[in-house]
Order: sequence, then structure tokens, then C-alpha cells
Amino acid sequence: MREFDEKSITQAVIGRLAACEDPRFARVMTSLVTHLHDFVREVNLTESEWFTAIQFLTEVGKACTDKRQEFILLSDTLGVSVLVITLNHPALFGPRTEHRRQATAECAARHLVGRWRRQLRHADPRRGGHEGPRQDSHR
Repeated sequence: MREFDEKSITQAVIGRLAACEDPRFARVMTSLVTHLHDFVREVNLTESEWFTAIQFLTEVGKACTDKRQEFILLSDTLGVSVLVITLNHPALFGPRTEHRRQATAECAARHLVGRWRRQLRHADPRRGGHEGPRQDSHR
């Protein structure tokens, strides 16, 4: 059995991508592995923290249905959706000035907060929520 250290494991994983037939996929995955491994080393991630992250992603996956894609919401929450859109469609957002980036981030944040509030009001009853709009007497 081959043994790895905290640096050689990254190169071993990247080495497995050498056989990949899609150069773009290989480039994206190489970068992902490199950054993810650097992140794990930077924060000195514990096994317990990694297991918690795996559990979180598992729960997100379980909440997905054919009408509800929770990974898109997670992508929105992490700001990745807006980043991908602004990188791929710069004409939609004009010049990449600090003012424009701040306005885009603020708009995205307002959208996310609104989405979270709507989801809380219409929570899935199987997860302790209720169906339909909330009928609070203190509104």
C-alpha cells in the first residue's frame, strides 16, 4: 500500500486526472483539488469538521426534489452563482468597478434574504415546518 503525506496526496490525486480525455474537465478538477487541499491544510481541518461538512452536504442532497434544487440555493448563498454569471456575462453588469460589484452583491444579498424568508414561511412539514403561508396573529 502506498503512503501519502499532506503534500504528496494532492499530486497523487492530480496525477489520476492525467488520463482524462476532456482537457477542460481536467483543468477544472486539478484546480478544485489544489484549492480544496490547500484550504484543508490552511484551516487544519479536523476529521470531525470534515464529517460535519459531509453530513451537511448529504442533508442538502436529501432536501432536493424534482421541483426543489437545494444545491442552487447553496450556490447562491455562497455567492458562486452571481460570480459565475458576472464572469461569463460581463455585458450584463457593465464595467467591473468596485461600485458595480458592491451593488451586485447587495442585490444578491437582498434576493437571498427574501428567498430564505419565503422558504422559512413555506417550510416542508416533514422537517418540522408547515404548509402554506404562515398565519401569524402578530403581523
